Amino acid sequence: MVLYFSGTGNSRYAAKKIAEVSGDQIISINQRLKERDYSPVKSEKALVFVGPVYAGRLPKVMEDYIQKVQFEGTSKAYFIATCAQTPWQTVNYVKKLCAKKDFSLLGFQSVVMPQGYVAGGGTQPQEVNKKILKEAEPKIQKIAETIRDRQILPKEKPGSAVMSKFINPLMYSLMISAKGFTVTEKCIGCGKCEQCCPMNNVKLKNNMPVWGTECTHCMACIAGCPEEAIEYGKKTQGKPRYYLEEEAHI
Repeated sequence: MVLYFSGTGNSRYAAKKIAEVSGDQIISINQRLKERDYSPVKSEKALVFVGPVYAGRLPKVMEDYIQKVQFEGTSKAYFIATCAQTPWQTVNYVKKLCAKKDFSLLGFQSVVMPQGYVAGGGTQPQEVNKKILKEAEPKIQKIAETIRDRQILPKEKPGSAVMSKFINPLMYSLMISAKGFTVTEKCIGCGKCEQCCPMNNVKLKNNMPVWGTECTHCMACIAGCPEEAIEYGKKTQGKPRYYLEEEAHI
């Protein structure tokens, strides 16, 4: 069973590639969260969790979902992290999560994918993103084949502890907020931002989006807007958006 959480599409893309090769079923944690569905998940094959790196760790909402859900049939698990540069020390927090869930960790691997955190200003032009995605393909394929063959993933050397240990808590306490989101006159009221928010934090009122307080900064609303009508303060103005559509073929 492959379970993924994805804001701008990287982890969804990797998860679907892995599921195609391994022949596994796939579950969107985004959709489960949106539906407030914490029903048990049963799988006889190893669990495969795929998610992005947020300042050196998996997203809190993804960890919270995993902790709340009862997994049946297997205790074996793989964790795959998509990241813009390095997973930092995400693996150490994955090990702690596995200990809480009594999972037997069969390996952790990271895949460098395009930067989707436009609120941080680090997104790249489309041609750069295409190059990064193309370079990621062989590693995703190798990971998928290893999982298909029920082998242990090779160990990666963890990165610096600064981001995972110190910056991550600061990010959640100081930066993770929906207060900065605004909508411009380019909005056409299509509702995609409402549809793609896993936290049900975006609602249309008078055909315009408004934000609540349950934001995880996944960037799905701003990056997925077809009109680029959403901004996050001045941080996103003039910055390229990155959103990998489900039907994308790289």
